[in-house]
Amino acid sequence: MARCAKCSKQAARRECAALGERICALCCAQLRMLVLACPERCPYLQDARRTTGERRMEQLLAHLSAQGKGAWVDVLAHMGGLLTLLEGAIVDVQRQRFRDLTDEEVLAGIENAIRTYETLERGIIYEHRSESPRIQAVTESLVKTLERVEEDVARRGARLRKSEELACLRVLAESVRLMREEGEAQAYLRVAALFQPYPEPESRLIVVPR
Repeated sequence: MARCAKCSKQAARRECAALGERICALCCAQLRMLVLACPERCPYLQDARRTTGERRMEQLLAHLSAQGKGAWVDVLAHMGGLLTLLEGAIVDVQRQRFRDLTDEEVLAGIENAIRTYETLERGIIYEHRSESPRIQAVTESLVKTLERVEEDVARRGARLRKSEELACLRVLAESVRLMREEGEAQAYLRVAALFQPYPEPESRLIVVPR
């Protein structure tokens, strides 16, 4: 059997719709949606979303309960759409700016955003920043996403409270901490990217530029 088109080591058992070549199951799992712009029609992507999504939710619920944060479960139930947007903001930083962005940097960026919104909740406007451009990029992407959502909600005559935004950021941080326990530099990003489709024009690329 031919060798994998990516690693040239393992047997190429899967037809990769992003590459147009055959790759091994390991490269498929490690590179999909992080290095490879997998099209939505890919059956391996669809299967990964289904199995990973179920397992991830179970693990996160158990983690929150173990941390004594069971009340945060309501955030998952009622603010899932905003959480997805925030994860998209993080994945965009990895795809568009820093391909080797790590979970540790993502967590630091989220924590900066949390501190910023804790300050805003007290009525003080102050942006907590990082000297690392990688961490700062995560923070800015999250904050800008929240600002856009606030504007959209306001146009519809409603209001997104700072406490709600903070709750989402805190749940997001716990999600990263949970995945970080796996000891892989991009464990969280690999899972988060699964659920963030590429824009249609980009999905036609064979491989995402590094």
